[in-house]
Amino acid sequence: MMLIAFDVDDTLGVSGGPIPLDFLLELRSKGHIVGLCGNWALFVRQTPDWPYIVSFLGPMEMTKTAFLLQLRTYIQADAYVMVGNDTDKPHAEAAGFRFVYERHWKEIDQDLPFRKTL
Repeated sequence: MMLIAFDVDDTLGVSGGPIPLDFLLELRSKGHIVGLCGNWALFVRQTPDWPYIVSFLGPMEMTKTAFLLQLRTYIQADAYVMVGNDTDKPHAEAAGFRFVYERHWKEIDQDLPFRKTL
């Protein structure tokens, strides 16, 4: 099971990015933990059914690095991944997350372990 944190601005479709929300639902259906590490306020305002799409929202009153470190400390997963753009990469690397550029989102599931839910 992976924990996958998505930036919002210019990453997800709700804010001009390439990643459709259906992809987040697909990842959840495969047993992964999916959430936000970015402009979560925009996401919840524009996505009424957000509680059914993401499992966590952040960061709140902390840096992205600190938020990702908290996730890694308290949520057990086989892999930790951050999907975003150039400004997100240093945060992901500092927290020990694998980084995937938003433009390569279709490749996220090609080399990462998946566990089907029962």
